[in-house]
Amino acid sequence: MTVRQILAAVVAVVLLTFGLFALRWPVYLPDFDPWGVQIKCGSGFSSDLVQATFAGKAVQCQHALAMRRGWAIPVAALGWLIVIVLVVPLLRPQEAVAAS
Repeated sequence: MTVRQILAAVVAVVLLTFGLFALRWPVYLPDFDPWGVQIKCGSGFSSDLVQATFAGKAVQCQHALAMRRGWAIPVAALGWLIVIVLVVPLLRPQEAVAAS
């Protein structure tokens, strides 16, 4: 592998990891429910709108989740795409050099 490919692999792993962690990390609204607890909306993987519905902030939670998914999914997908582009040529059989 060349230095450029190694650098691309590092960038790909960072993008993929950052995107997946961003999807996993909980999404909160800056608002609080009637008991003073910050409103949790769920994560990029799944929504949890029980607290937000009770506080009347379900629409804001859906928007916050959509915003998180809107940038985290493309970041993770870009990292995964770079990984695929780097790995596919390594999996192809190399042509044997014919001895003259």
